[in-house]
Amino acid sequence: MHRRLTTALLATGLAAATLTGGQAHAAPAPPDPVKSLREYFAEGRGVRVSETTVSKLPSDKNLEPARTTGTIGFGRSGAVDYDLATSWRITVGDKRSSQELRAVKVGRHTYVRGFEWGPMPEGKTWIRFSPGVASWGNTGQRGDQVVDVFNPRILRTLLAKATVREGGEYRGVVTRDDLYEKYDHAWFKKVSYRLFLDRRGLPVRLITEYSYTSVGVDMDGNTVKDSAHPLIDTRYTGYGAKVKITPPPAEEVVSFDDLEGPFAQPEGDEPLTLDRNAITPR
Repeated sequence: MHRRLTTALLATGLAAATLTGGQAHAAPAPPDPVKSLREYFAEGRGVRVSETTVSKLPSDKNLEPARTTGTIGFGRSGAVDYDLATSWRITVGDKRSSQELRAVKVGRHTYVRGFEWGPMPEGKTWIRFSPGVASWGNTGQRGDQVVDVFNPRILRTLLAKATVREGGEYRGVVTRDDLYEKYDHAWFKKVSYRLFLDRRGLPVRLITEYSYTSVGVDMDGNTVKDSAHPLIDTRYTGYGAKVKITPPPAEEVVSFDDLEGPFAQPEGDEPLTLDRNAITPR
C-alpha cells in the first residue's frame, strides 16, 4: 500500500515537473511590427531606401526599370521627410536618353528637380510643391512606392489583410480606401502587396503591384491615355541611421503656382497631384 502510494506521488511530481519545464522553455512571442517600428521614430534618425520600378504600357514596349535611392527621415510619429533620387532611360524614336529626378521633402514642402512643367525662370532648377497648390505624389508616397509602410495604421492594415503568412512574409490586397481612407484622388483602386519583415519585426522589403489609366501629353500637346501596370520593389536598410535632410538653396527654387505649365489648368479649386509619371519625354 505504502509502495503504491509512493509510486503515485512520484508520478504526479514528474508530471508537474514536465509541465513546468515545458512552460519555462516556451518559444517567445513574435515581435509586434508596429511596436518595433515605433522604437525607431526619432528626429534625426531614419532609414535607407533602394527601389526598382518596372512599368508596363501597351503603347510603349521600350520602358526600362527606374531605380530610386536615398533616405527617409523619421519624426516622433513616423516618416516625415525624404531625399530620393530616381533615374531611368527612355527611347524616343531611335534615340535613347537618361532621365534623372530628385525629390526632397522638408516639412510641408517638397522640392523637385528634373520635372518639366513649362518654361523655368532663369537660374531656377527646383520646383516647390506646397499644400493647397499642388502635391508631389499621393499622401505618404515616396518615390514610386504608394503604400506608406511607415504609417502605423497602414502597417497594421497590411498585417491584418494578408491572406498568406509564411514566416516573415505577408501577402494580400488592399484598396485605395484602406490606404487613404476618404482621400479619393489616387489613380488606382486596389494594390496587391508582399511585405517582408526581419527578425525584429521591421519592414525590410515591400513589393506592390497595381493598374491604372495613365493620362499624359505627347510632344504635340495632345492628351494621351494608356493602361499602366507598375510593379514597385522597395527595400529598407539601416534603421536608426543618422539622417539630415535640408531644402535646396532658395535662389534656385520656384513655386509650382508661378509656372505656366504645359497646358491650361483644370477647372475647379482642387489641387493637382503629380509625380514622375507626369513627365513628358524630351
